[in-house]
Amino acid sequence: TEIGAMAHALSRHADEVYKTLPDDRSRTVAEKLFRALTDTSTDPRGLRRPTRLDALCAVTSATEAEVRTVIEAFRQPGASFLTPPMGTRLQADSVVDISHESLMRVWERLKGWAEAEARSARMYGRLAETAELQAAGQAGLWRDPDLQVALDWRDKEQPNEAWAQRYHAGFAQAMRFLQASVALRDEEVRGQKARESAEKAEQER
Repeated sequence: TEIGAMAHALSRHADEVYKTLPDDRSRTVAEKLFRALTDTSTDPRGLRRPTRLDALCAVTSATEAEVRTVIEAFRQPGASFLTPPMGTRLQADSVVDISHESLMRVWERLKGWAEAEARSARMYGRLAETAELQAAGQAGLWRDPDLQVALDWRDKEQPNEAWAQRYHAGFAQAMRFLQASVALRDEEVRGQKARESAEKAEQER
C-alpha cells in the first residue's frame, strides 16, 4: 500500500540520518534523546514528550554540545524529525520535540528504543518500590536472580537522578537498596566459603 511504502521510506530516512552521526557516542546520545522524547507510559504506541534542552542534557548524561549534534542532524533541511525547526537558535530553555507523532509509529528503531525505555522504567519502578517497602520494614533485600537482573539493568542503562525523576522519586534510596543487597550477597558468599573450607579442614584431619 501507498501508506506502507511511505512509512517504510520515513523509517529508512530516519535510519540514514542516524547512521550519519559522527560516532558511537553520538548514536548513544541519539537513542537516549529519542527515548526521553517518547512517552509510552500513557499510550503504548508512544506520545510526544516535549522536553527542554537543558533537561535533555541531564536525562541523557550528555553535554549540551553532544545533544546539539544529534538535534542538528535530525532537524536539518530534508530531515526535520525534530523541532524547533532549522534556523531557530537552540538555547538551554528551547523545547525540543519529535516533529510528527507518526515517526513513533513507523520508525522501527525508535519503536525498539521506546520498548527498551518502557522496560527500563518498569524495572526501576519495581526497584524503587521495593526499596521503599524495605525501608519501612515490609520487604527484604533482593537476592538472585532479581538482584543480578537489577545489576545488569543498572550497568547497561546507567540511570541517573534526572532520568529516574520522571518515573519514581526515590532514586538515591533505590541505589542504596541495591548496594545493600550486593553487600548481603557478598557476605553470604564469604560465609559459605568459610564454612566450606572449615569442613574441608575437618575432613583432612
